[in-house]
Amino acid sequence: MVKMPLLEHIKSFHPSISLDNVLVIGCQHILATTHSMLRSLYSLGLNPQNIFLLGKCYSTNSSVWQEMRQDGINVSPLSSFFDSNQAFDSQFRRIAAQFLEHTLSQVDLSKFNKIILIDDGGQLLSLSMEFFKGYKNIIGIEQTTSGYEKINSSLLQFPVINVARSQAKLIYESPMIAEIVVKKALRRMEMLRRNPEQILIIGNGVIGSAIYAALHNDYEVQVYDKNMNSNLNFEDHLRSADLIIGCTGETSLPYGKFKYLKKGCVLFSASSSDREFDAVHIRRKTKNIKNCHDDIAVEGKILLNCGFPVNFDGGRNSVAPSKIQLTRALLMSAIFQACEMSGSPCEIVPLDMEMQRDVISQYLQIHPMFIQSVGRLNKHTVKQKLLVARKGKGPHQRSY
Repeated sequence: MVKMPLLEHIKSFHPSISLDNVLVIGCQHILATTHSMLRSLYSLGLNPQNIFLLGKCYSTNSSVWQEMRQDGINVSPLSSFFDSNQAFDSQFRRIAAQFLEHTLSQVDLSKFNKIILIDDGGQLLSLSMEFFKGYKNIIGIEQTTSGYEKINSSLLQFPVINVARSQAKLIYESPMIAEIVVKKALRRMEMLRRNPEQILIIGNGVIGSAIYAALHNDYEVQVYDKNMNSNLNFEDHLRSADLIIGCTGETSLPYGKFKYLKKGCVLFSASSSDREFDAVHIRRKTKNIKNCHDDIAVEGKILLNCGFPVNFDGGRNSVAPSKIQLTRALLMSAIFQACEMSGSPCEIVPLDMEMQRDVISQYLQIHPMFIQSVGRLNKHTVKQKLLVARKGKGPHQRSY
């Protein structure tokens, strides 16, 4: 079991919480730290047989999947499904619907005091608005910005705790993810024997800006964002780039724009799914793709990791447990908050700020060199953000 002391700290502040009669249904990365988070809840009464999980092919580790099943967790075999000829979002919506139908056929919802739906990407929660319509005692949790954007315009049938836009996640997780994305991407570039002279980052949200901070001292880096003023148009940016990093959470480079890319250009995603580069069109030009982590070379361009986020490479963890425990602690805090909620209106609810401050405070004790450890972030900016977080205030920065 992966050790994450921050989780035990969070548990110590909620000694009276009982998860004896709680059902957890979630879309989560099937990784060792996810399993450790769930296992740490067993001592509070959570029965592994009352956990139903669906993973995504690009963030499912087969050995962790087997270990979860051995625990008694109902982790779906659909978690590893991958069809290279289909866009991931469309196939995953069908998979998520099958998963929910199967789950509802296996459990009697009326037996549970609380039903907690945990999502990563918004697809499960969006479908759940229909699947769980009319049920009570349901609380949702969303942990990604793309998922938050997906459900923000939906007609909610139950309250949803907003981990995705919590200050703790935006300020502390983003540079952590940026750091690992940059390391893994540059390692892949070394394997390809490529040394990029011009790097283009598409999207200047929290992840894109953090990746820029980690790269700009060592590389020639340009940032393009549709909401930024630029002397160059998008096509001019594309023509000059040796490496393009997609950070928008949307389709930042539709296939129709590929004609502007220079020969040998490398593409990698730092967001979610395979939508950044319209990857299905590239995969369809390549036969016999079996592994969703393959790099694909087509028409003089190279797509890393089949178009999926490069920080997920098939390993047991995408980020070191000592660092990603922050994210797991925020998710656990949301689970505790959900257990304590009752009679809440059907709206998006912020993650409790006192919980956030406690998680941050303890995390900084574990990682006292946080500012240095995240690489080349502007120290003044980070310090200002830390002060904002400690006061419990801050701008609502949009990441798209």
